[in-house]
Amino acid sequence: MATKYARPTPSCSDRLFVAAIDFGTTYSGYAFSFRHDFIKDPSKINSNQTWIAGHKNLFSLKAPTCVLLKPDRTFDSFGYEAEDKYTELFQEDSHEDWYFFKRFKMTLHNNMNLRRDHMIPDITNKKEMPARDIFAHGIKFLKDHLMKHLHTKGIYEAIDDERYIHWVLTVPAIWNDSAKQFMREAAQKAGIKEHQLSIALEPEAAALFCRILPVEKLDTGSGKCLGMFSPGTEYMVLDLGGGTVDVTVQRVLEEGNLEEVFKASGGAWGGTKVDESFLQLLVEVVGTNVMKTFKENYPGDELELFREFETKKRTITNSCSNRVTLRMPIQLDEAYEEEFGTTLKETIKQTNFKGKMNWTGDKLRVDPEIIRNLFALSADSIVQHVRDLLKNEACRNVNTLLMVGGFSECVLIQDAIKSNLSDKRVIIPEEAGLAVVKGAVLFGHNPLTIISRKSKYTYGISITRNFKSGDPVEKRINVRGIDKCSTVFSKHVEVNQTVSVGEALETQTYRPLYADSTSVVVKIFTSDDENPRYTTDPLCNYLGKIDVPLSPGSDENTVIEVKMTFGDTELAVEACEENGRPLMATFDFLDH
Repeated sequence: MATKYARPTPSCSDRLFVAAIDFGTTYSGYAFSFRHDFIKDPSKINSNQTWIAGHKNLFSLKAPTCVLLKPDRTFDSFGYEAEDKYTELFQEDSHEDWYFFKRFKMTLHNNMNLRRDHMIPDITNKKEMPARDIFAHGIKFLKDHLMKHLHTKGIYEAIDDERYIHWVLTVPAIWNDSAKQFMREAAQKAGIKEHQLSIALEPEAAALFCRILPVEKLDTGSGKCLGMFSPGTEYMVLDLGGGTVDVTVQRVLEEGNLEEVFKASGGAWGGTKVDESFLQLLVEVVGTNVMKTFKENYPGDELELFREFETKKRTITNSCSNRVTLRMPIQLDEAYEEEFGTTLKETIKQTNFKGKMNWTGDKLRVDPEIIRNLFALSADSIVQHVRDLLKNEACRNVNTLLMVGGFSECVLIQDAIKSNLSDKRVIIPEEAGLAVVKGAVLFGHNPLTIISRKSKYTYGISITRNFKSGDPVEKRINVRGIDKCSTVFSKHVEVNQTVSVGEALETQTYRPLYADSTSVVVKIFTSDDENPRYTTDPLCNYLGKIDVPLSPGSDENTVIEVKMTFGDTELAVEACEENGRPLMATFDFLDH
């Protein structure tokens, strides 16, 4: 379904209660606060209870982003409960008809052809479901879990009506508009009303939280609060999550407001990149065929293996000299022996891992340097990206780096940033893993703290104008006896252009192509180029469309005025006729 551009947005004073959901690649959670608490003490934000991984000693302030569906495709469980239930089903050999999904958020990352009916496979890669349904199940679970918590604690009585709850859903700043719309529609399918939902950009939200928190003395040398930064101070936010690394650069303005000074950037270098390196290490040891057999036949054991690795990931440091012991599924050793007729213990003695790795029974003991090397690709990618950004003229005044997100709590990543960027002040706030979700609560109460952003792309629409000398011959079309040029890029905003929040840019005018047109369909394109000529240029991508129904009696001479707003976290548009009569414009960024 298309979504209206002009959304009725309640004033912040109507938001008596703000609840934020951080739907992450690997872990998810929520936080909330009342408006009266926000006014008195913004830092008074409650987060969800500690989640415990069943019989394991792994605990977290977030739950794994996992969804388990029953054989009839109805919802069963989420998080650690879903992991434990699926493992139990597997052990009882009853898992075949169930659907287990994990780490599916990355399917939206950098997907330039995202559709509403996008499908994702379950953990077995043998079954699939509509991605929007899986996202909606996860969001609904977190929403319902929060509401149950409010009722249990007697908090809901103070709200009295769900209409006074404003929900905030976090997304990476580097995501495109299609992915943002996808998440919005998933949240609506989960039962959150459109006008009660805001989209917050993760690194921005984290920065809002950092500004009100004292920072760790160990990492900064002082107990100053980021909110005390004087106007003009610029800093870079590194939001290191499970899937993506999201980077923004901000400047502090008068009265504590913020503006973005360079467009959001980043890449898929989060914590899951370390897991991928660990998987490649195992493939190097056991071989591709054995690993494929293990993943296909023992998905429950694979789940246990990576849960075990997750625990070890949090403890490894540069000073660690003892070997790391991992409990390994015995089925992996058995699959190897069946394939090659020998044991892994004996094989490792004949490889480059001799003396550095030992596999006995269900225990794999690994030299700590091998484990540390698993972090190298992610750490090197992050450091290089930050270095490249700092070379940009717009970032020349950045002297402070804020590390937030769950992956920023990794000591190896912290050390890589500090040692390679030793001339910068590195700040890692308390509760770095909760900075995004708690900052999203602050954003929900006061979204205007950030007054301007930088456009991630050049945005424009496809138009047909009179044919000019130099236009490609293949773009020539004849309309009512006049030569026209098709697929011309009509620019609305330029990449890295400063765009104010809530402020529409210059009005653009358009006319229907034919006299009997009943609507004007405007195709929206993005480009990394500052001045694309045609929407078919190599750097251009089709984003979606705006549909503007025409008033009765309109013809090819009717002038349509379109104003777009690019400074908010989501794209917005207004359309009207030349006489000021408003027209209902809808967008669809999932029309690919």
